[in-house]
Order: sequence, then structure tokens, then C-alpha cells
Amino acid sequence: MLGPVQADTPTLRCEGAALHVGRTTATAEDRITGTHDGRLHAHATTTCAVLRLG
Repeated sequence: MLGPVQADTPTLRCEGAALHVGRTTATAEDRITGTHDGRLHAHATTTCAVLRLG
């Protein structure tokens, strides 16, 4: 979180994307920005292990 989000915060836009999806790993990122001013409120990245069960 980069900035507070309160009840009176104007509309936010949440965008997420898978950057890489492979056989053993996957990565993704997301951003939460204000629609009125483009201010970045939060961002995140992740790396996940892909497990095949069965």
C-alpha cells in the first residue's frame, strides 16, 4: 500500500496481469490507481510454483 483508501476515496481502477505462465513457475503483477488523478495507491508482484497433481 502506498496511500490510504478510505470511504470517501474517489473511484479506483484495479489492473492485474499474468506476466509469465510456464510449466513450473508463473509471475503476475497488479496496480491500483485513482481514475481521477492516476495516483498509484498500491502495487504487487508474485511468483508462484505451478504443481501438477494427479
